[in-house]
Amino acid sequence: MFRGSSQAMLMSKAQDVSGGAVLAHLARLRSGKVEVHVKAMGSAPALRQPRFTIDGCKKFSKLIVYLKEALKLETIYVYCNDAFEPSPDERLSDLQKCFGSSGNKLNISYSGEQAFN
Repeated sequence: MFRGSSQAMLMSKAQDVSGGAVLAHLARLRSGKVEVHVKAMGSAPALRQPRFTIDGCKKFSKLIVYLKEALKLETIYVYCNDAFEPSPDERLSDLQKCFGSSGNKLNISYSGEQAFN
């Protein structure tokens, strides 16, 4: 009985260590800056500075909030590569790695009305 409980405890510790290693590896992958290129669609106002960098560890929701405040819009639809609306919980570095174009840039477009169905 003692042996079984110690094995379970060792397995639990091994999972904790490997989980910590995985989280540390993800943090390293998400570190750094992401270059964002933003363009207006439809009748949405243009952003004064359409190119900027942002921390890759930030969530997509931070970009949405920034665009709402900068453009003084209550509702905004934000798309990646003119194709889809990412989940607000997505990390910008993950989006850039999966859908970014050459030169480490992430192409984002926005509209005051829904652009795609």
